[in-house]
Amino acid sequence: MSGLLSKNQLNQKIKTLSNNWVIEGIYLKGNYVFNNFNDAFNFMKEVAIKCEIMNHHPKWTNVYNKLDVELYTHDSGGITEKDFELSLFMDKQFVKFK
Repeated sequence: MSGLLSKNQLNQKIKTLSNNWVIEGIYLKGNYVFNNFNDAFNFMKEVAIKCEIMNHHPKWTNVYNKLDVELYTHDSGGITEKDFELSLFMDKQFVKFK
């Protein structure tokens, strides 16, 4: 189980992410807009591999070229380092689709 991050830690960590991310309650929420559905789907496939490796799976919703993501560590009941590791990975992958 990963430890929850403090409010101060969350405020520092969110600065390392793109503007696609916000903290809302116990969730780290992100959204991405792609050129088309194919790009969104290919992004999701790449991220899915990382999710399996991490054993950390997001709640995400895809409608055509838009992807909304909600992260939190279920075992801990809030945001942990795992959520920031995955969100940073997503940001890095998204650069390929701009």
